[in-house]
Amino acid sequence: MADLQMHDTAEVDRLNALASFAVLDTPCEQDFDEIAQLASSLCETPIAVVNLIGQGRQFFKAEVGLGVRETPLDSSFCAKAILEDEFLIVPDATKDARFDGNPLVTGEPGLRFYAGALLKTDRGHAIGTLCVLDYQPRQLSTLQQDALKVLARQVMRQFELRKAVRERDAALQQLGVLNGELAHRMKNTLAMVQAIAKQTLKGVSERDAVEALGRRIAALGAAHDLLLQENWTAAPFHKVIRLLLDLHSDGDRIEIFGPTLDLGPKATLSMTLLLHELATNAVKHGALSVASGKVDLSLSIDTDRAAPSVTLTWRESGGPVVGEPKRRSFGSQLIQMGLVGKGGVDARYRPEGLIVTFEAALADVRNL
Repeated sequence: MADLQMHDTAEVDRLNALASFAVLDTPCEQDFDEIAQLASSLCETPIAVVNLIGQGRQFFKAEVGLGVRETPLDSSFCAKAILEDEFLIVPDATKDARFDGNPLVTGEPGLRFYAGALLKTDRGHAIGTLCVLDYQPRQLSTLQQDALKVLARQVMRQFELRKAVRERDAALQQLGVLNGELAHRMKNTLAMVQAIAKQTLKGVSERDAVEALGRRIAALGAAHDLLLQENWTAAPFHKVIRLLLDLHSDGDRIEIFGPTLDLGPKATLSMTLLLHELATNAVKHGALSVASGKVDLSLSIDTDRAAPSVTLTWRESGGPVVGEPKRRSFGSQLIQMGLVGKGGVDARYRPEGLIVTFEAALADVRNL
């Protein structure tokens, strides 16, 4: 009884392993058809099959010389093969006791020769075979046997690859659902923060400061949306800049130069805020406050150093005469925090226009 239970458990595990590949009853595919055709050609047999042993039946994922996709398990040669270690060869089935009375041997089509290489999972479950058959007794050379084993391993790699792709797609779909939920909750949270800030600061006389806070929260929310679109991994620099331009009506006067660079989440959030501050200041007091003014925003990457770095330069021109501010606002403090909360910041208030240069390690800009 114990042996029977162990056998039943092993068969359930084997069938579960087969089911995990989701390949039973699937249409023909060229990849597997070509493997079956190659096996037939290499072994010089009229029949070749990519065979999967299910419950009470065998399903042919690919076949040459049979013309059917499924047969009962009772007369299966491959059902015997999966009990073997790696490879089963039957030179003449009429002389093999395991096939006494097999209708495929004693009747039509009169099979005589069989050779099958196991399709085995990485956990050792035999789910089927790549096999070749003939109507005449014969043998396979060592080279032919080795080729059949190699092709069987290729079949399993194809199954594993398709399984991995399905699992990846399912994970990405689930991640998309989670990101959508996170985006919804984040928007609700930021909307609540805005509402609380507005109510709390209702009596504050400096309305410019209150409005600035609201715009900063909106910029932060837009940056979060962008990161969620990228699965919170990295946001392209030019998308971040486009986000900034969309927040400012004078964005068409900000010209962008530089290579493509993926920013980590921390750099995305900090860059969005600091560029928002720079653009806001430019609209109020700097180059974008007059029709003739413009801004050049340039990004460069220096990989010649031992530690590669990123430099971002904001350069205003064509605006009013610039002077260094007499007091340091909160916006100025945000700018001084740099690209990722650290790194060099150089602000030069030249009469012809403000120039701010930010520098940070490339690794810090790309990392989370």
